[in-house]
Amino acid sequence: MPTTATPYSEHLPLVPSASEASLNYASLYDDEVDEERLGNVMRPASEAHNHGSNGGDVISNTDKETMTLWNIVAILSTAFSYGCVLTTLFLITLPIECERLNVDHPNIPKSVALGIFVAIAGLTQLISPLVGRLSDTYVPPKPHDLGQRLPYLVLGAVMTCIGLIGQLFSSYTGFWLRYSFAFFLHMIGLNTVYSMMIALIPDQVPAHQTGVANGVLALQLVTGSLFGFGLFHSFLSQNIQSMYMLYTCIVIITTIVTCTHAHEQDAEVAFRRIRRKQKSFRRRQTTRQHRTKSTGTQDRSERDDSNNGGMDDEQWHEQASRMVQTAAKKVARTAKDIVLTPTLILKTMLVDPIRKIDRRTLLRSYSIDTTKHHDFFVVTISRLFYYCGMSVQTFFLYYLHDIINIRTHPEAAVATLSILGQCSGAIFCYPVGLLSDRWLDGRRKPFVYFSCALLLSVMIALIFARTWEQMVILSFILGGANGVYLTMDTSLAVDTLPKDSESDDDPASEDFSSVGGEEDTDGNAQLLGLWGVAAFLGSALGPMIGGPLLYAFGSMEVEDGTTTKIAAEEYSIRGYAVRKRIL
Repeated sequence: MPTTATPYSEHLPLVPSASEASLNYASLYDDEVDEERLGNVMRPASEAHNHGSNGGDVISNTDKETMTLWNIVAILSTAFSYGCVLTTLFLITLPIECERLNVDHPNIPKSVALGIFVAIAGLTQLISPLVGRLSDTYVPPKPHDLGQRLPYLVLGAVMTCIGLIGQLFSSYTGFWLRYSFAFFLHMIGLNTVYSMMIALIPDQVPAHQTGVANGVLALQLVTGSLFGFGLFHSFLSQNIQSMYMLYTCIVIITTIVTCTHAHEQDAEVAFRRIRRKQKSFRRRQTTRQHRTKSTGTQDRSERDDSNNGGMDDEQWHEQASRMVQTAAKKVARTAKDIVLTPTLILKTMLVDPIRKIDRRTLLRSYSIDTTKHHDFFVVTISRLFYYCGMSVQTFFLYYLHDIINIRTHPEAAVATLSILGQCSGAIFCYPVGLLSDRWLDGRRKPFVYFSCALLLSVMIALIFARTWEQMVILSFILGGANGVYLTMDTSLAVDTLPKDSESDDDPASEDFSSVGGEEDTDGNAQLLGLWGVAAFLGSALGPMIGGPLLYAFGSMEVEDGTTTKIAAEEYSIRGYAVRKRIL
């Protein structure tokens, strides 16, 4: 059981001090590097005497130091902002804004406007695999100790805040075209933040704490959502303009918390990856040098022997002049770096990698090698079908109106059931992750089977529900089952990612054209980006399939007392039953 034993002694440091890390991180780019010194700096003392098995370059996920619960909460704190922003945005903010848009432009129905915003949000999720691939292959510019994921997380947070501020001012002035562009930028940034935050789990969290981390992730998503709903109806007095300021503040605070607690390990991840690339590059350089040394070395040695009496004055002045010129160039280069550092960082993050992307690389960013990552592919497909089935909740409002006969304020009833389900999910998600890690040795499938059976039972029971009390009970069970499944779904995705040791053994991982060349392998962030896109596709396909089924099998005639008319907005239980059976 991995509850007490830790792979490293608590008296042995895992990472160097800040000054040592910066010095050795920058020295990777120099021509002469003491490999033994670098290895010992980043390796605990107990490993320094016995690191021949892996060259000291790889710390496997099972060998990472056990993290405190607070540290896990901190590095995943952006999940709180993601839950707060995304849930309240689509259930409160955007519907109200679409009503205002309809008042300004009566020819644009509010339902159409809301559908356009949902489509924009869905399209922006496609950025996640590409940003993930850029992060997987990112090489920070010297001498900045930026890390592997946090630069893109900060960039996403900045884009999110700029988009939110743009939405605030555009909403205030009624400039809806500019509002749409700001919303697009906001969604791009928010999806970038989320994809980088998810990638921090396999990067930093030990394997024996994956379930706990994903329980914390699900808990923060739910509590963030409840926090947003609570503030909107209490402290903010349902002021829609204040919601944008709330979103901005939460994104800034959670980004700072994540960067503060995740930077040290993120910099170590980047350090080790660059060192592996550097060693591969030097092996090829050494081979080339051995081929050329035999021709010119002997002649140079003979000339050096003839001048072993020392340098004359002319040679000394030439060397001194070169030293002065070199020092002046270093000073100028340092000043230039200080002035242009933000531009340099953005250039290395976006411009240079995107210029190197060809058609083949772009296609690889949106595909999964089913031979190498078969288990991960299965998890991704199951996620797509799960969201396709759960998206039937889109029609929950109609179900309460048509079947449960809640004719007055069905929107409030839906909100009540949604909050109840989220609270239920929050109650179960963390204990399930803890139970999976500590008492079941990291086994996830039993919980997946149990939650799926529970979800199926609830969906069948909904067909026979006729009272509000029955809906409350079923919604509580449904929320708990959702919390269990989502926690285990994320844990399975992380468990089936390629391990560091596997990627190191892959010959393709050493195929670099330069030290900063792009890897021809699938990285964790890119794969998790595709895993996230599967949720969007499932959520989009579900209503597209369920809507026509509901209309085809559930449309019924309604008597209003004097005439008979076809009410397209009301459906029979048969239509809901067919939709639930298929989805």
